[in-house]
Amino acid sequence: MSVKPSNLPPIQEMPPSGGFRKVDVARIFPTRGPKGWQLWAGSSLVIAYGFYKVGQTNQQKNQQKYLERKARYAIAPVLQAEADRVYAERELVNLKKEQDIMKGVQGWNKSSGKAYYSDRFMPRAIDVFDTQSK
Repeated sequence: MSVKPSNLPPIQEMPPSGGFRKVDVARIFPTRGPKGWQLWAGSSLVIAYGFYKVGQTNQQKNQQKYLERKARYAIAPVLQAEADRVYAERELVNLKKEQDIMKGVQGWNKSSGKAYYSDRFMPRAIDVFDTQSK
């Protein structure tokens, strides 16, 4: 149930004479943590240091790759000589097999011409997993 309004003018609350007392904001909201510019400067330094470390790591990796490449280039002739030796041994075995297979064929000569139509050396295709030629 509602109360019947009176015909009196409304009463409005007013501030006390002299105003309200001042609120001590520093006491209520103390400063917590660093200021904004300090956060920005600190994070900029951390990011710059991170980029520096990334650059140093990249230089070390490039130096390591260079040394590995240099070592590979140094041992490449030795590895090629080893591969040539293995190829020569297999080629001798294959030629002996070919002579044994073709010994009854008339007109066959192992030096009876070139197998290819060029003067370039073309190694015979050798299956790496061929165990019968050993």
